[in-house]
Amino acid sequence: MNNIVLNFIIVLGVLIFFHELGHFIVARLFGVGVERFSLGFGPRILGKTVGRTDYRISLIPLGGYVKMMGEEPDAPLAPEDLHLSFTHKPVIQRSLIVAAGPLFNVLLAILIYVGGFWIAGIPTIRSVVRYVDPSGPAEAAGIQTGDLIKSINGTPVRSWRNINDIVDENKAAPLNLQIERGGKFLSITLKPAAITAKNVYDENMTYYSIGIRGEAEPKPVVGDTRPDMPARMAGLRKGDVITAIDGTPIELWQTMHDIISSSKGRQLIFTIQRDGQTLEIPIKPQEVQEKDILGNKQSAYRIGISPPDPVLAEDKITDQVGFLGACKLGFDYCWFVVRETGRFFVKLVQGKVPSGAIGGPIRIAKMANQQAQEGFMQFIFFIAFVSVNLAVINLVPIPVLDGGHLLFFIIEAIQRKPVSIRVREMAQQIGMVLLLMLMIFVIYNDVIFTWF
Repeated sequence: MNNIVLNFIIVLGVLIFFHELGHFIVARLFGVGVERFSLGFGPRILGKTVGRTDYRISLIPLGGYVKMMGEEPDAPLAPEDLHLSFTHKPVIQRSLIVAAGPLFNVLLAILIYVGGFWIAGIPTIRSVVRYVDPSGPAEAAGIQTGDLIKSINGTPVRSWRNINDIVDENKAAPLNLQIERGGKFLSITLKPAAITAKNVYDENMTYYSIGIRGEAEPKPVVGDTRPDMPARMAGLRKGDVITAIDGTPIELWQTMHDIISSSKGRQLIFTIQRDGQTLEIPIKPQEVQEKDILGNKQSAYRIGISPPDPVLAEDKITDQVGFLGACKLGFDYCWFVVRETGRFFVKLVQGKVPSGAIGGPIRIAKMANQQAQEGFMQFIFFIAFVSVNLAVINLVPIPVLDGGHLLFFIIEAIQRKPVSIRVREMAQQIGMVLLLMLMIFVIYNDVIFTWF
């Protein structure tokens, strides 16, 4: 529990600090006086006053703020301080100050992605064919399991990251693959097939495939068992090979998965190979509630086992991309996250995403702890992901959020006069109510969909 709280505070602290730092730096750049730079809300715990600014850490670590001079239009201000007033700055400068918070969150994500790719490289898989789709172009062209792909259309490849990039770029255009097989080199030309499938939003999407993978087709071997699930309680162990279910021979994981899923909870007899012995173990699949990536729940029958790693240890490599390559990848990946986050919220408004997909502080804390357990790089990449989400949410044109302030500034620029104080106060009150309702809703979602 302590680790969950600590990891959550780290994530929140980094995000808030960069967000408020953006407002602070651009405000000072335009000569706006800053009275307070606070991490957290509520009473001051500690801090230091430098010049006019009180830098502080406050009691409630669920946010932060920068209080600028003249930020409230009706606040009293000495005549000699008018040049430091936020309200008295041109609308373009005020807009840039407000927009700087979300932009700094995006900047933080870019810095993390670029730095992470540059320092740690990109984990990937050696360009060895471990699976050939029986109905795909590669099978028809004669590619075999174990082939090492050396180049495509003259471009050297080292990993499946390279292969996938080339296939994506060329779409349906023919590809010439130079392959090493058993010490001999072969040249094979094939044309990728267009595949139509549903994405997570249930929309048709088309991608191109040559019908090969770097991951082996999972065999019915127990990689691990889950606590309090039928498999472990029945005595299944890591490394057990499942050869048959109710007398039906099993060669692939998917075949076993399909039989369990369609069992409706009926007891099944598993034939197991373990240490040279054949065992028959009865197991009754348990009905569970599973969630997809968007939070949709559905019933399924499971026994609580997972397959072994489909990637062979000898195939795991790291692509070192260099600084310039890391910059390109970092910007590209950040833009991908920005685009998909924006798309998610559009689909949410359209009703194509279930409300259960929206998470709040409890879900963030749980995910932060999970990523921290996976390793340092996963943890900081999670910070980058949440930072982009925070930027997009803050740009939503709701009063109280940065997007709401920007909307008022756009209206002011169009009508060449500020929106009246009365209208702004009413909008702020509505915004506070909406924000409070949203917080209650996401916390409810956290309790229902994260704890249960």
